[in-house]
Amino acid sequence: MSLKQRAFGAVKWTSFSAVATSLMQLLQIVILSRFLDKADFGLMAVALFVIGLSQIFMDMGISNAIIHHQKVTTTQLNTLFWLNIISGIAIYVTLYICTPFIADFYQSPELVSIIRWVSATFLIIPFGQQFETLLVKELNFKSLSIRDVIGKTSGLLVSVLLAFWHYGIFALVYANLIQAIISTLLLIVYGLKIYRPRFHFDWHSLKNEGFFSFGLFQLGEKTVNYFNSQFDTLLIGKLLGMEALGIYNIAKTLAFKPYQIINPIVTKVAFPVLAKMQNDIEKLRRAYIQILRLLTYANAPVYGAMIILARPLIILFFGEAWTGSIPFLQILAVTALCNSIGNPVGALLLARGRADWGFYWNLGMLLFMPLCIWIGSSWGLEGVAWGLTLFKIAVMLPAWGLFVYPLCKARFPEYFGSFGKPILLAAVSSAVSYLFLPAISNKYFALAIGMFILGSVYVILGMLATNSRERSSLMDFFVNKG
Repeated sequence: MSLKQRAFGAVKWTSFSAVATSLMQLLQIVILSRFLDKADFGLMAVALFVIGLSQIFMDMGISNAIIHHQKVTTTQLNTLFWLNIISGIAIYVTLYICTPFIADFYQSPELVSIIRWVSATFLIIPFGQQFETLLVKELNFKSLSIRDVIGKTSGLLVSVLLAFWHYGIFALVYANLIQAIISTLLLIVYGLKIYRPRFHFDWHSLKNEGFFSFGLFQLGEKTVNYFNSQFDTLLIGKLLGMEALGIYNIAKTLAFKPYQIINPIVTKVAFPVLAKMQNDIEKLRRAYIQILRLLTYANAPVYGAMIILARPLIILFFGEAWTGSIPFLQILAVTALCNSIGNPVGALLLARGRADWGFYWNLGMLLFMPLCIWIGSSWGLEGVAWGLTLFKIAVMLPAWGLFVYPLCKARFPEYFGSFGKPILLAAVSSAVSYLFLPAISNKYFALAIGMFILGSVYVILGMLATNSRERSSLMDFFVNKG
């Protein structure tokens, strides 16, 4: 099977997984918002922030080196397998000890038991992590998609049942643990078909092949990037309290959900595919521009709809009690759109083996983005959202000059045009739809009709504004025939 056929097969399965799992996650939040307090969502946001940060350290950034290096020995795989497990145990013990200090920082004693239970996943996930990396490398996204859907379904069912039985925030905690167990067991079942670990640990086999240099930059980049992406959560929880964080986090979750569904469909496959063409710069350039264009065409109308239809969306999904999240959803929709545009550059950096560039970039952002968010916090929650959004807009041009052009030689008009045209079409379509909304009193009709008008106008404008060659390239974004 050719690379192109394998890539399209991977996209098909990734699409299924991304849509199914994200809809289940959204459904979980929608249901639990009827059972849990706003402060409960704030507490869980802090717990997941701590867990997400710790997960970065589990394999020290080395797993992606397996995908970048086209030839990896059995000795290296065995060493990485046991390294993951040792790291998981070390992280669990560290979190167990540090949890009281985290709870004191937020003045929330409940966080002690919450974080300790959630962190138990570090004793489970490492046993499947190596298998997941190898399945990605081989573009076996069918197995990964089945794992994702079964794991998320189990988490959804457990959380809803426990919430109904009045377990409160522990409905989310225990569901997260059950999901980790089931997902890891499935990874082991699929992974043992292609690789069987042996008790063999050879530190030098990784050091001599540059795994640690690649991994350390990956580790640094992911750590700094994680702080950048979650600093608003860190700050709001400390300064404004758990209820304010719960309101903000609901809006952020909904705003980021579309691009978290759409982008992984392409970017999960893009990294291993781009890595295989890393030495053909012209092919790499075409593939990257086509990926960026495709993602923006998919994301832009969704975020246009989210901005003009924020009120009926919040009321429909979460109820009248959460209307305080509406302005944050509108502002953070712009942030999420910017993220969706910048997101594919990560696959490009890793494909070219430049994890160090990503680390230095995110380190630079860590110096400025928290400052923007902190300054914005002087105006409350909305100020935090605006500080984050304006910063994301400001860094789009430097990202092209520092990464996109040096790595794949895509010139600025080509780069800007790949996302500028879809955004313009979405803005015009949103404006047309917005004109009809005042005439519709029922919020549910307003949501349905507004989305229909926006979508129809967007499709028509898109067909008129794109030529046949561009439409063809959107269907063939991984490997260009020419």
